Amino acid sequence: MDFKKIILIVVFFLVLFLSLLFILKQNDSDTGRKDSLSPEEQMVSDRISPLGNGEGFWDEAISPFREDRTKPYLELLEDLKSGKVNFVWEVWALRRKCKSDFTPDQCNATILAYIDAEYDSPDREKVKDLFISYFRYEEEYRKWEQPTDLNFVELYEKIKAKRREILSDKAELIFGMEESQVSFLEGTNHFLKQTANLPAEQRVKQFEDFKKKTYGNYYDSLVSREDKFDHYQMEMSLRDKEYASITDSKEKEKYLFKIESKYFGKEKAEALANERKRETKLSESISTYESKEKEFLRENANLSATDKEKKLKELRIQILGSEEEADAYLRRKNIEEAGK
Repeated sequence: MDFKKIILIVVFFLVLFLSLLFILKQNDSDTGRKDSLSPEEQMVSDRISPLGNGEGFWDEAISPFREDRTKPYLELLEDLKSGKVNFVWEVWALRRKCKSDFTPDQCNATILAYIDAEYDSPDREKVKDLFISYFRYEEEYRKWEQPTDLNFVELYEKIKAKRREILSDKAELIFGMEESQVSFLEGTNHFLKQTANLPAEQRVKQFEDFKKKTYGNYYDSLVSREDKFDHYQMEMSLRDKEYASITDSKEKEKYLFKIESKYFGKEKAEALANERKRETKLSESISTYESKEKEFLRENANLSATDKEKKLKELRIQILGSEEEADAYLRRKNIEEAGK
């Protein structure tokens, strides 16, 4: 993944995030539908990479509708501060448990009633206060007339200020993880530009330091949820110049094997290396076949179409190594021709 793609991903995320804010503001009734996320919510939660849509954390998080146990307030507080729990996702998950014909107020009341029934004082009041504060924030946010003449960074600062105006110190508990992710996405573009000429090892180390500093207390939780392949792609992007400067194919393979072993383990790295060897060998065989094919057609112009195809099939099998590879090559070729 090159830097332009990374920058495009960042920009795409920002656009999607603004779209969600607009949709949340315009669609008051949407919060009444609890059985699934809207497509916009899904896209944005996916783009707050790599956390996904929150469904995978149901067993770990607050999960008040689980039968085994409720999460004590102090434990919940620590989970919010560390990023183990995303409060907004918990609200979405709980609302999906409400009946589809419930109004937003009915669903909110159901959640609060469950807290009343399952928690003892003083946890009951503290947990309930978090939910009530968030419900009030949603209501106030929809009424807020957002400035229309600001860029994303300026608008997001206004949104953060509005959150603190409504929620006070609870804004950090509820939105702190999201805000650190947005800061990271914004800062990544600047980091890539500023470190473009650094040695690869130093650049990789500084990127991880930048990530830790930006995510703060959320770092461990966020990184634990990230996909290893995304980590690998990011590191290879940071090493792009160094990798491109290696001219010897064997040295390139050693370089890749070292990085791939780091993220996927030696067994997987060996499998990837073997697959590249197979692809290289196949590519070379295809080049040989296509050269032989041109030569054959030039020297056998008077053969019938049937005889030509019979001889070419034999040639494909001979050079590509098997009938399966020969047939696969022909299918790819036909698809390419159809595309043209």
